Amino acid sequence: MPGFRCILICLMFFSSGVTTVLAHSPVDFLEVLSVKPARSIQHTVELQGKFDSERVETDLEGPLFFSRSVGCMGRAAKKQPAYLNWFKIVASPEQPERELFILDMVRGDSSKTLKIKQAEYLLSPSQLITSGVPDAIPGGLDHYKAYRVVDAPSLDRQVTLTGSVGSSERRLGKPIFVCLPVREWHHDEYFSASHSADCFVVYALDEQPHDQKFSLIDQFGLNGLTSVKNQWLCVRAAILRSTAE
Repeated sequence: MPGFRCILICLMFFSSGVTTVLAHSPVDFLEVLSVKPARSIQHTVELQGKFDSERVETDLEGPLFFSRSVGCMGRAAKKQPAYLNWFKIVASPEQPERELFILDMVRGDSSKTLKIKQAEYLLSPSQLITSGVPDAIPGGLDHYKAYRVVDAPSLDRQVTLTGSVGSSERRLGKPIFVCLPVREWHHDEYFSASHSADCFVVYALDEQPHDQKFSLIDQFGLNGLTSVKNQWLCVRAAILRSTAE
C-alpha cells in the first residue's frame, strides 16, 4: 500500500507520575461523513483483530461512511492528510461484552473505561483524488474494526474543528465506537496492524447536512462518494488494557 514513513510526534498524558504516550498514529482527529457511493462494494476479506484467535472470513458492504483528517482542540491537522472508508460488516458474529481501558484526548485521565460489543464496520485507508496522483496514505495508518460502545456516559462539550467541510463550532456527544487495529488478507495482499495499542474513539457530533462529491481509491478500486451528513468525530487514543487480557 502506498505511503511513506515519517517521524511521528508523541502526545503525552501525565497522570499520577505515570506517562502514557500516544506515539504512532499519523492522525489525531478525523471527521466522519455518511455517504452514498457511486459503486456499492460487496466483497469478502479475512480479518484478525485483537479478540480473534484466527483469521475470520468477513463479508463487507459499502462504503457507508468516509472520514478525513481535521484539526481540533487547538491541534492543527497533520500536514499529510488521512482518509478512511467505512464498510459495513455483514452478519457480524455475536461478541461478548468487553471492557476496555483507553486513554483519549477528549476524556483524558478522568474516565478511561469503555464497554464494547459488536464489530460493525471495517475502516480501510483510502486516497483522495483531486488531480493527478492521489494523496499518499500516511505511514502507520492501519485498517480498523469499529466496535459499538455500550452504556457510555454522554458528553456535552463544545469543540472547534479546523479544516472541516462543515461548521467549525460543534457539540461533542457520547462515544459510540472504538476502532481497533486489525490484520487483513485480501486476495494476494496482506495488511499488517503496525501498532496494536493505537486506536480511535468515535464521538457523536451534532449532525449537519452536507452535500459534496469525493473521488477516492482504496483496496477495492476507484469510487465516487457523495456526502449526506457530517456526524461523528474520531479521536486518537491508546489501549491500556482490556478484560480479554
